[in-house]
Amino acid sequence: MNLTLVAAIGLLALWIVIVFVAHVGNGPVHLLYAAAVVLLARRIVVGAPKFLS
Repeated sequence: MNLTLVAAIGLLALWIVIVFVAHVGNGPVHLLYAAAVVLLARRIVVGAPKFLS
């Protein structure tokens, strides 16, 4: 796991907590979801780092 994947999972978890637990469903809260999706897409496109030593 790298920092991009950890950040994406963290943002997605925070979005789930805010939307479904705190019931805040409007406004800038969905920017967390958008950022998580962008980071996950970046992880899929770029791929996992390969450490060659």
